[in-house]
Amino acid sequence: MTVDDALGPVTDLVAHLRWRAGSPVDGDLLAVDLAADPDRLAAVVKESAEGRGSDDPQVLGSLWWQAYSYRVAGMALAAWALTGLAPDPSAPATGVGLARSRPSSLLVDPTARVITDLDDVIGRLFEGHLDRVADALRTRHALGTQLIWGDTAAGIASALGAVGTAEGAPPVRDRVDGITAALPHDIGVLGAWTPGRWAFQRRTCCLWWKTAAANGALCEDCSLRRSDEGASA
Repeated sequence: MTVDDALGPVTDLVAHLRWRAGSPVDGDLLAVDLAADPDRLAAVVKESAEGRGSDDPQVLGSLWWQAYSYRVAGMALAAWALTGLAPDPSAPATGVGLARSRPSSLLVDPTARVITDLDDVIGRLFEGHLDRVADALRTRHALGTQLIWGDTAAGIASALGAVGTAEGAPPVRDRVDGITAALPHDIGVLGAWTPGRWAFQRRTCCLWWKTAAANGALCEDCSLRRSDEGASA
């Protein structure tokens, strides 16, 4: 079993769920470095203001973290949903590639072990990766617990929904529901799938509506929408 066995089918179905295994290059960030240097992380988040129309540290931190969760957590869990495999997300050289200072692809440690057990994947994903980077992020940005893990829930749901609805995707909804039930930090109650549909409604707001780019619009899964409007993952 290889990293390509785990992640290749994800990108085959959803081209924008990008990844690369190898040594970091200019524009890549390793999770271990971000967790150890909150000032560097804060600087990267600040640079992501380009095109947002906001310099509010809370807004930028929330949106950056949601994109990070999409690439890191979403990719790992989408891989497990499709293949029953995921590269160890706590491996030292795991990180992200950036575009406009925003996470745009997953960087995979080429030596990462491929894991089959869901609880092991989730434990390594959170305890060995997300928890540490989230702690560093929150030292410089006023992000509450429900906001940050709501962003994670939305990032994961976006990746899982993209895979689940892709043309040619195998039936993975049972695995997705199992993933949702197994997530820590009460993430499973910070959003919900619509029964029988690939629609996800989150219960916290990512704050995107505060940016000039949003022009007052709400995300499709926003908690500020009326519940009867529905939401697409």
